[in-house]
Amino acid sequence: MAPTPLSEILSPGDRIVVGQAAGEPVGLIEELFKLAPTLGSVDVFCGLSLNPVWERTVPDALHVSTYVGLGCMRNLVARRRARVVPASLSQISSLFASRKLPVDVVLLQVSPADAEGYHSLGCTLDYVWEAAQMARDVVVEVNETLPVTRGTKRFHSDHVTVARHSAAPLPQPAAEQISAAQRQVAQQVKTLIPDGATLQLGIGGLANAVAGALAERRGLKIRSGMVGDWFVDLVENGAIDTDTPDACLASIALGSARLYDFLSDQTLLSFALPSQLVEPIPASHLMAINSGIEVDLVGQVNTELIGARYVGTVGGQTDYFRAARQSAGGVAILALAASAGCGKSRIVARCDHVTTAQSEVDVIVTEYGVADIRNTTLKERKALIAAIADPHHRVALNAGQDPNKNTTP
Repeated sequence: MAPTPLSEILSPGDRIVVGQAAGEPVGLIEELFKLAPTLGSVDVFCGLSLNPVWERTVPDALHVSTYVGLGCMRNLVARRRARVVPASLSQISSLFASRKLPVDVVLLQVSPADAEGYHSLGCTLDYVWEAAQMARDVVVEVNETLPVTRGTKRFHSDHVTVARHSAAPLPQPAAEQISAAQRQVAQQVKTLIPDGATLQLGIGGLANAVAGALAERRGLKIRSGMVGDWFVDLVENGAIDTDTPDACLASIALGSARLYDFLSDQTLLSFALPSQLVEPIPASHLMAINSGIEVDLVGQVNTELIGARYVGTVGGQTDYFRAARQSAGGVAILALAASAGCGKSRIVARCDHVTTAQSEVDVIVTEYGVADIRNTTLKERKALIAAIADPHHRVALNAGQDPNKNTTP
């Protein structure tokens, strides 16, 4: 198929959806920026991105929407150049599938086609798949560096328009050092995870710390919206179930070159739609381990805002917490250090903004212990949660006061 210039595909008023993480076609985005002045006005929906082009001056013709305040979207959101849709991943998929969030064109990165003409989606299989089913055009950048992975969905070359080829490096998040507090939190989480459990983790320092603490577990399975380098660590430590078919499923892989190289040479991790990841595995407890910006004394969680700044996301937390609670023996675990680096308490008397309801959380873990708030009254859980706060903040919390009143943010 001969390459088709993006300028011949896009029209003024188009609704464009961009692949996220390693599915973002950086070359096509550069081209989109150059074409923008000729397009009049187009809407662009972009999720998690590590592409620095979004930190530049975005052309006025591009009206950007996102569901995250993370990565390279953070500054765009802070400058009010991106419209935030605070929806969970399952909701975003439903919005595309129902056409409530309309789409004309999908821009996506894929691997080179195989002998049968199928392109692997590499390290990302998410809501963009639903968007692609509704789009007029699916325009792809074929990247030879993208791993060919095992997945439940692929694109045949007859159903996509190849706009360009590239060998662009895949996005790598900045390495995050694991703090002493995160290691202590991970040790507390370890006490809740039995051999043979199904894990849901994210990426970042805390996820890496938890995986490190679980190195001696055996038969672990994975159902995770995102996996990072920690997955390779668990495999190399012998902690992962390598015998059960489809023991390990993910939607997105985002990490270092070590992770991408590993994915190129294995069939252990398969990629599936988010809706498939929350289906229970018989005889395996789903342990959903997520974090937050803050949690209050009744168990409400804020994962989105610091003050008035949108810096996080709803993401998959509510989806996985609900799935864990529907899994026999599953547990919805909120894990976080008791204090931020500046000394500000992450356990507060009352969250001003609530992402996850108190009824969705089973257990809260900090470096100071585990608060199991299942089958508790409001009064009982207040005492349990205050007891795992930083000792410097417990007096204020027990009195129902704001522990951060005199703390510099």
